[in-house]
Amino acid sequence: MLSTVILPWLHYVTLLMMAGAAVAELYLLRLPAIADTVRLLPRVDLFYGLNAIGVLVTGLLRMYHGGKGADYYWSNGLMHGLLTAYFIAFLISLVPTLRFRRWARSLSVDGSLPTPEGVRKTAPLVHIQLTLIALMALMITLVARGYGGS
Repeated sequence: MLSTVILPWLHYVTLLMMAGAAVAELYLLRLPAIADTVRLLPRVDLFYGLNAIGVLVTGLLRMYHGGKGADYYWSNGLMHGLLTAYFIAFLISLVPTLRFRRWARSLSVDGSLPTPEGVRKTAPLVHIQLTLIALMALMITLVARGYGGS
């Protein structure tokens, strides 16, 4: 039951939570840049990151302890596309993460808030992450249903 019910469920839940955190980041970026918002962004981003790790861990557990076996997944072209999308989302997420932390640090040091330009440049990166999460959800489903195999 662990490999056929619990792992897939955890995999999808962590992916949904990851998407929810990205949506929350977008919402916070649309609010006026006040101290409470700036303090909340790194926390939401941490939640995003923890769920991203959860997606990876549960995916690897499914790969190696699921019913189809690792050979099935490693020979599936869509699985490689899924991992590529995950890696790209990870790389893109580094920029907002570093900005959120820098903004919070600046706020605590000298009370300065992010510039509107900085916020404007960050939101599209979170949009891209969210788009990649949606594509990953599609690819997860396709791979699980046997598409993309050789």
